[in-house]
Amino acid sequence: LEEALVKKHDVTALVRSPEKISEFSDQVNLVTGDYLDADVRAQALNGADAVLSTIGPPMKGAPNNGEYTKAMTELIGQMRSAGVQRIIAVGGAGLRLGDEKLGLPRRLMRLMLRFLGGKGYWDKEQEQNALYASQLNWTILRPPQIAPAFGKLVVSEDGPAAFKADPTQLARHMVASLEDAATARTAPYVATK
Repeated sequence: LEEALVKKHDVTALVRSPEKISEFSDQVNLVTGDYLDADVRAQALNGADAVLSTIGPPMKGAPNNGEYTKAMTELIGQMRSAGVQRIIAVGGAGLRLGDEKLGLPRRLMRLMLRFLGGKGYWDKEQEQNALYASQLNWTILRPPQIAPAFGKLVVSEDGPAAFKADPTQLARHMVASLEDAATARTAPYVATK
């Protein structure tokens, strides 16, 4: 929110707990509800030019019932109906998109994430693959662990340059990607090194 507001974007924020962003309540259009609810998503899309999504299943204890994949599939249709083509989404460094080849480091990362993230991890992968297969102008950012880190954000097509992506740097890159047509339909790895 801070980064989008600094760049003078008009922001609609879809949140479950509005008290968590109370400091921004007078600066954003607030939609309170659950992302998994199609009516709530439609309300948030009203008047939008683009979507920034950090939605995904919790890493621990998430059921693998496909609810996030279903929601993303519905969101894609809702965006198309609303004439919204641009979406920047946060995926993950271990996610396999389409039939991309996986080297040994990514295979090991996927095994680790499968162990740590359980079934929710696979729902996230299917969710991002639904977006990847869509006709939208998507950008899927693939950070490793999102946690405070020092250094510079490195964007790469070859794999993550480090084990963490700083959340502030990631947010800046998400907002910057909105205005960079060259990032459309790309899925770069982003990490703070």
